[in-house]
Amino acid sequence: MSGPWGTCTIRQTMILAAGPYLPTTLSDIVEVALLFLVVYAFLRFLRRTVAGGIFRGPGLIAWVLILGLFFVVRTLRFKALDYLLARAVPIFLIGLIVLFQPELRHGVARLGQGKFLRGLFRRRGPSKADEIRSVDELMAAITSFAKRQTGALIALERNVDLTPYIDTGVRMDALIRAETLDTIFTTKTLLHDGAVIVRGDRVAAAGCLLPLTEKPHLARRYGTRHRAAIGLSEQSDAVVVVVSEETGSIHVAERGELEPATSPDWLAAYLNVVMAEKQGLAPGAPA
Repeated sequence: MSGPWGTCTIRQTMILAAGPYLPTTLSDIVEVALLFLVVYAFLRFLRRTVAGGIFRGPGLIAWVLILGLFFVVRTLRFKALDYLLARAVPIFLIGLIVLFQPELRHGVARLGQGKFLRGLFRRRGPSKADEIRSVDELMAAITSFAKRQTGALIALERNVDLTPYIDTGVRMDALIRAETLDTIFTTKTLLHDGAVIVRGDRVAAAGCLLPLTEKPHLARRYGTRHRAAIGLSEQSDAVVVVVSEETGSIHVAERGELEPATSPDWLAAYLNVVMAEKQGLAPGAPA
C-alpha cells in the first residue's frame, strides 16, 4: 500500500490504526503479563482479608473504570487529563496503603505462614476426630450458657482472616474445651464482655472487640452482643454464635443475618458443617 509516507504492509497499517499503546512486541506482551500477575497477586493477597470484600464488589468496578479512563485519555491524547492522572496515581497508591494498613501489616505477618513453611515448622492440622470433639465441646458450653442465661459471643473463623480482631483481645491458642469457655464467660473474669474467636480446633483469642452493625431497624431486644455478631458477619464470612444474657436464647449470625437456633440438634449440625469446611469436606452450613 502506497501513500505520502511511503510503502507499508497491511500489518503495519493495522498497528498504526490500533494506536501506539497496543502491545506489538515481545517486550510489550511480557510487560502486560507482568502487570497482570502483579494485580492478580495483590488480589490474592487480599482474598482472605476483610478488605478483600471491597475489591469483589464496587471496588472491582472502580478499578475497571479507572483503567478504562486511562485508556481513553491515552488513546485520544488528552494531554491535560493525562498529566493530572499521572500525578494522581502516587497519591492514590499512598491512600490505598493508609486505608489498608492493618491488612497489609497482617498480610506481611502471614508470609511466614505459607503451606510450605507450615508443613516444616507447625504441628499437623485438626483431624476429623478433632473437629467432632471441638463441636461437642462448643455445644456443651453453649447449652450450659443458655440454661444459666450467661451471655456469650463465639466467632468461628472460616476463609476470611480474623487476625485484626484477634489482636484486639488476649491471644490464647488453646484447645476448645467447655471448661475453658465457661471460665472465659464467667461474669467475674475480665474477658467475659468480649468475643471468643475460634480458629480451626483452637481458641485463638478471648476478649476480642468486634465491629457493631449499622442496621437502623434492628429489634430493640437485641443487645450489643447481637449487634457485634451481625457486624462481624457483615464484614467477613465468619459464623458467630451469640447467647443472650437476658433470655438465654441462642442465635447464629452469618452473612449479616441473625437466625435463632431452633434446636440443639440443628445447632450441632450447623457447627459440624462449618468445622468441616476447613477441611474442604462440606460446601456450606445448613439452611
